[in-house]
Amino acid sequence: MIRKNSHFRLAAFLLFFFFAFGQASVGHAKEVKIGFVASGDTINDSSFNEMAVAGLRRLQKEEQVEIVVCKGGFGSESVREAIDSLLKEKVSILVINSASAKQRFGEIALDHPDVVFILNDCSIEGYPNIISIEYAQGVGSCLVGAFCAWQTKTGRIGFIGGNEAPVINDFLNGFLQGVKYSGRDVEVDVKFVRSGVSERGFEDPQQANTLAMGMYNNGADIVYAVAGLSGNGVIQAARKSGNYVVGVDSDQDYMAKGTVLTSMMKRLDVAVYKESLAVLNGSYVPGRKVYDLTNGGVGLTEMKYSKHLVSADVLNMLDGLRKGLASGKIKLKPSSD
Repeated sequence: MIRKNSHFRLAAFLLFFFFAFGQASVGHAKEVKIGFVASGDTINDSSFNEMAVAGLRRLQKEEQVEIVVCKGGFGSESVREAIDSLLKEKVSILVINSASAKQRFGEIALDHPDVVFILNDCSIEGYPNIISIEYAQGVGSCLVGAFCAWQTKTGRIGFIGGNEAPVINDFLNGFLQGVKYSGRDVEVDVKFVRSGVSERGFEDPQQANTLAMGMYNNGADIVYAVAGLSGNGVIQAARKSGNYVVGVDSDQDYMAKGTVLTSMMKRLDVAVYKESLAVLNGSYVPGRKVYDLTNGGVGLTEMKYSKHLVSADVLNMLDGLRKGLASGKIKLKPSSD
């Protein structure tokens, strides 16, 4: 009975949404308010959250919008509180970075048909006011894995994830397949700042630093840090030990010039900007969106401070792999998670 009522409610909502709103713009007659729920407690993390905010700030320069930012904290309850707080602010668009919200997100959308929700790192379909964005971080990480394998001088590299959530395992899966693609016999040391899915693993640079120093002391000369703010601890360890690191989400190359070899950019700034602008213009398409190599959703930096450390052969092989992945000629095996 509960399932039937839920389906009836959704069907009624779809009819209401179509007739009441259609595909209309949220309007430019007055300033539009856009809310953003960050993952965890740090907004300026030089990574995941900061990239989303960058996309909203770009939009703010071009359109009449007000941006209201709220910390999501840790756990589904605190995320829900942040969402409710922004809904009380009468936002028209709500961008959410925390996967903790997905368990009841359809219900929230049903209750607020006049708000368009943009959810990063989550796949939800069937609602006319939900845009769920996924990123091909596995593909981007395949480039990182091959690059690290070709670049290492010790034959040992590392991967440090913020936690063991499916999205982090997707990074790891692509990374390991990239190492395999390289054709080199390379050892990979894998560690997580937190076991399980605790988002606190993305805000503990001290623990990440300890893990990274252990890897460098054991012979790794490059570590891929997929850990949000915690990745800053890995960068510090690389700089202190005279080794190298690969950043993630944003362009972190400047944080330790020549020590950060490259960064696997996950372009939340591009996706959030494009999808929010489409909502403002009334041209958005709800449902699942994928941002990958073909539309600028993921990719490596230009290695502004480190290209002189990389041979022409490695750069050429990396470009060939990128083209093969983008065209679909080279395919990744899906993660087991």
